[in-house]
Amino acid sequence: MQDLIKRYFWVVGVLTVVACAFLAARAVSHVVEEKVLADSKTAPRVPVVSRPLAAAESGARSKDGKPLVDRSMFCAECVPAAPQAAVPTDPSQIPMTSLPLTLIATNVGASPRDSFATIVQTTTETQGSFREGDTVPGAGPIKKIAYRYVDFHADASKSRVERLSLFGEAPPVAPPPTVAEAPPAGATDDLTAMVDRGIKKIDDSNYEIDRSLVDQVLANPMQFSKGARVVPSVKNGKTAGFKLYAIRPNSAFAKLGLSNGDTLTSVNNMELTSADKALEVYTKVKESNTLQIEVTRRGKPMTITYSIK
Repeated sequence: MQDLIKRYFWVVGVLTVVACAFLAARAVSHVVEEKVLADSKTAPRVPVVSRPLAAAESGARSKDGKPLVDRSMFCAECVPAAPQAAVPTDPSQIPMTSLPLTLIATNVGASPRDSFATIVQTTTETQGSFREGDTVPGAGPIKKIAYRYVDFHADASKSRVERLSLFGEAPPVAPPPTVAEAPPAGATDDLTAMVDRGIKKIDDSNYEIDRSLVDQVLANPMQFSKGARVVPSVKNGKTAGFKLYAIRPNSAFAKLGLSNGDTLTSVNNMELTSADKALEVYTKVKESNTLQIEVTRRGKPMTITYSIK
């Protein structure tokens, strides 16, 4: 055992020398640190600034490929062109259609699905009602329904838009924007009161009308015509009366017993086959004391008599 200790005693000496050298090195480093470096407790703190994510770097990681499309891969310094604002198209520049179609009537509702147009295919004499999105035979789907015209795609590919106007009228030119003046409330109230006083219902097919109300209608017919929309009713390509739409509840039309969808076919046995014929009837009956109109309601004819006193 003693021989073994004597043989490896030099290891103890080596470990002692290494420990002394380590302690000496630590002591020297502390002395140098104290003389050269400032005290960490009194030294000013350096703020840590986090590097923000650059917009270019964010765009470079986009998955939609837009940066690659916007910038040229052959010119790194080129700046993408600024997008140009869309120029609004003038609705009056839409060309009139040359297709064999005739627009008979339009009914514009509160929403596009409530609006419809009556169109006749003149080559086949077929008539139908169409809403926005419906396809017109021999043309394409309807794009827009307005009061006096219909815009539709002239082909199934929707590459060309054409216009169909009532009775072949020219497309309306958009007027400069103006501030609409609301009618005075007193005038509307007076008109409603006049209609209420001037029309008396006897039964569903007989009414009495004051002569003063008739004179007022003859003096200002446009004031009373706003209570409903009147459009020609066409059958087999010919006018067979005039149809009533959008009758207001307090209008003279409603007080006279007329309903939405009624078709006026004759007045005092004079048929309403055209606008000229309607004007002729108006001239002949404006002095009459009795008016008898023939109306088609839900496919059934009925007669309404008005006595003017």
